[in-house]
Amino acid sequence: MKKSLIAVALLTTLSVGMVEAASSIGKIRVEMGANASNILHPDVNRYTYKHLSEFVNTKQIDNGGYKQVIELPKSYKQLDLNMTFEHKGERLNLLDTLNKHRADAFVVLKNGEIVAEQYFDGQSERTHHQMMSVTKSFTGIIAATLVAEGKLNRDALVKTYIPELAQSAFSDATVGEVLDMTNNLKYSEAYEDPNAEVFKHAKTVGLTPKEPGYAGPQTIHEFLAELEKDGERDHGQEFHYLTANTDVVAWLISTVENKPFSEVLQERIWTKLGMERGAYIMSDPASVGLASGGLNGTARDMARFGQMLADGGKNLKGERVIHPRAVMETVKGGDPEKFAKGGYSEGALAGWSYKNQFWHTMNDNQAFTALGIFGQWIYVDPTENVVVVRQASSEKSVVDAYDHEMVSAINEIVKQLKMI
Repeated sequence: MKKSLIAVALLTTLSVGMVEAASSIGKIRVEMGANASNILHPDVNRYTYKHLSEFVNTKQIDNGGYKQVIELPKSYKQLDLNMTFEHKGERLNLLDTLNKHRADAFVVLKNGEIVAEQYFDGQSERTHHQMMSVTKSFTGIIAATLVAEGKLNRDALVKTYIPELAQSAFSDATVGEVLDMTNNLKYSEAYEDPNAEVFKHAKTVGLTPKEPGYAGPQTIHEFLAELEKDGERDHGQEFHYLTANTDVVAWLISTVENKPFSEVLQERIWTKLGMERGAYIMSDPASVGLASGGLNGTARDMARFGQMLADGGKNLKGERVIHPRAVMETVKGGDPEKFAKGGYSEGALAGWSYKNQFWHTMNDNQAFTALGIFGQWIYVDPTENVVVVRQASSEKSVVDAYDHEMVSAINEIVKQLKMI
């Protein structure tokens, strides 16, 4: 497979083999050996992904207080997570699979009710967990709403909103091309290359340390302004998943809303969905939130977000949160031909597309997903009204076999929920 199902790597520092991470239950970071230089290492990530605010700059996202919490009810019909599912001619056990993938939380909703909820390694329904590139989908649906409201024009050039990018690769790309990642951008995510753009990006928020004498960009916006095109290919021809695009989308959002992205996320999402807890987002030294991979929140609150999308943009009380046209355009998905042309056409990805910062299965149920490396998922099936959330601390940023198993497991979950 040329590209993984979760080839969304912003956050990794080295290639590692399969290792057994020490349990983080009841431990503090000193006991785990965790520090700012090894946040992503598989030996300690079962702790760091649940306590990221101890290591990096963050911006708080308020939920509006306990009076605004909307209960996420538990269904009297429960899904047995000890179920089996078929994968490549074998029967696999779901709980065994989740443990193998180093899941930290697993929540399944049907019609807005919890039908399964399981936590691992000491995590609970109150635990904040790093969501990696799932963050992108929160960013994307806000941008899609601003388009629906007429505040953003998908056909306008990025530089008309952000003059600071007039000399960058984004200058003559349209808002829609950046939002759907079909723009031409030189952005290497080759982990073995310490000079790759992905490492400069990560350094702006402290995910990877700056080496002595580092003279590169200090902030997200400085980094984006330096990026160039990858040859002469026209924008809009093919899809390439490149993390930097999402931080441009967030810059567009903050520009048209005239406030930091984190405040927009708070006002438009977190205080509208009845979240049980606030959240936080990683930030750079200029206090700009990392919209491409910095969100930390609870599994239940991630499920509330997925349910809002399954319900056409409404919260659990039926109140409108996201513009219906934004949801409709997102559910339709993107262009499978551009997706395949970019090299994303094999295995579990065959026939998929990408739209508004979501991965789209293009199956009969129009299911789509928010995905993040190290095992983060929010899967939304609007036809069957099923939402699946997984938070994890996998030992590698991308494990193709795990991704394929997860797709097979979710397909079986959707099937079984039709019968209970």
